[in-house]
Amino acid sequence: MEFTSLLTSEDLEHKLRLANDLQEAVRLEQLTLHYQPQFETVSGNVRGFEALLRWHHPLFGPISPTEFIPLAEEIGLIYSIGDWVIQTACQKNKQIQEKYMPTSVMSVNISGLQLQDSLFFDRVCGILQKTALSPQSLELELTERDRISLKDRRIDTLKKFANHGIKIVLDDFGTEYSSLEYITTLPLSTIKVDRSFVAHIANHYEGTVLVEWIISLARKLGLTVVAEGIETFEQLHSLQKWKCDFVQGFLISKPLHESELPLFFRKVEWKQENKFLHT
Repeated sequence: MEFTSLLTSEDLEHKLRLANDLQEAVRLEQLTLHYQPQFETVSGNVRGFEALLRWHHPLFGPISPTEFIPLAEEIGLIYSIGDWVIQTACQKNKQIQEKYMPTSVMSVNISGLQLQDSLFFDRVCGILQKTALSPQSLELELTERDRISLKDRRIDTLKKFANHGIKIVLDDFGTEYSSLEYITTLPLSTIKVDRSFVAHIANHYEGTVLVEWIISLARKLGLTVVAEGIETFEQLHSLQKWKCDFVQGFLISKPLHESELPLFFRKVEWKQENKFLHT
């Protein structure tokens, strides 16, 4: 195992410890998924969920995904963990569809490394078949940080998913210089406005203009828009005015453990009536 970053001896020891422990995390059920609801911006109806991976280490407590996901990529665990995430998320969405809402869509984050695996497409299709979930009920999210070039073979894999009915989502839109190239090259159905832009709505003129422009551009290109990180009513009401399709964020709902889903669905009607008020 080789780590090329410049680390202190204590940092390296901690990283090596996490690398070893991460290999046991799935088997010991330390990895879990939380589900953050997405809502229709105007009506307030629940659209579906984004599956968020969490790791609660027995000694160190919660480990940030920004720390352990790159580590999983570095030591080659991202493939098995990624399959587990998709399997678990699809199973949960099927349960949600059968018990609460038949149209629920589940969005799952994937790594660019997974797209390099020649068997990844077949495994995802196998998971859909095993869980009896329709391809249209699954979205795969990738970020601009994966840096997929025009001649990248991973584009072919993304096209296979899109042709199969699985929606492709570009997360963190606008955070890299390649944003415009991606939306004209990748087989996208949806872009997600990064929370760093949403945070500027109503208190930063350039940021407000940029979010409105992104939504307008996406609509003209036939893309769906999700705004993430909604924390204030001003942000929500602006997004309603600009006709953003969907929103998610702590103002409306935090990410939920599966045990919290029954109560969430019992409160959905109340949340719609009280959170999605027009200005």
